[in-house]
Amino acid sequence: MKSLFYFLPIAISLLAGCTKEDTTSPIQAQTFEVNATSSTDWKYFSFEKDDTIAVTNPLTSTDWDLAFQRYRIKTNGGKSGSGLGKAANSYKKGQSGFDALNLVPDTATFAVDDSLKIAVVQGYATYLVNPELYTWFTMEFASQGTQIVPSDYIYYVQTGKGKYAKVWFKSYYSPANASGFVTFQYKYQPDGSKTLE
Repeated sequence: MKSLFYFLPIAISLLAGCTKEDTTSPIQAQTFEVNATSSTDWKYFSFEKDDTIAVTNPLTSTDWDLAFQRYRIKTNGGKSGSGLGKAANSYKKGQSGFDALNLVPDTATFAVDDSLKIAVVQGYATYLVNPELYTWFTMEFASQGTQIVPSDYIYYVQTGKGKYAKVWFKSYYSPANASGFVTFQYKYQPDGSKTLE
């Protein structure tokens, strides 16, 4: 009888292990449009909130992850903020590239924000941006003027709090063709792992 009581807890434990279901559900892709039409103000975006947020001091806050000003994008790291933010180009493209990237590889080359000399109408100006994310577009000259065209690359982004997302910048124009409306698709992993599926 003594041996029965000894093995009973082990048997219950094994049965519980066999019937336990994996409650982890796949993360969902989200699409967001940022009104980044201002040439002087930055719009701050939080993956955790799935929205733009008000930030009192972007240099000390870790609540924001990306910041937008026209076609310029910052992460919350390096010279732009005190967070763990940085970005890497996966060099995969389009919907097939977005769907295929299910894990942030250890070989991804991340960059933090730094000063970058950028061509403007008057010549050049220096901005704090993420150099990897500055490849999200190309400028094409057309009869109607210069157009911002997405490069179609998929990026890995580490957030201000050190979590991960994959991001695909899809458009710079609103449905009414107004410039400065950056639309992007993303998957954000809230559990802190590098899994992005």
